Amino acid sequence: MIAAGRRGATGQYEDGERLFSLPPTSYKEFFVVEGAGHYDMYYVPEYVDQAIERLTLFYSKHIGE
Repeated sequence: MIAAGRRGATGQYEDGERLFSLPPTSYKEFFVVEGAGHYDMYYVPEYVDQAIERLTLFYSKHIGE
């Protein structure tokens, strides 16, 4: 789960925490992009790049297991 660190009024961060807690697996991580708002994650390169880097690491580690 990747969440924007700047919490807004819509509860997106909290929704991310809830979604993260649901799957009963150890193959999960909760990553917070500090300073980003929810919509920043769609188009601000500084934040998008962090998310892509973290996803790349996660998939490299877990795909093929």
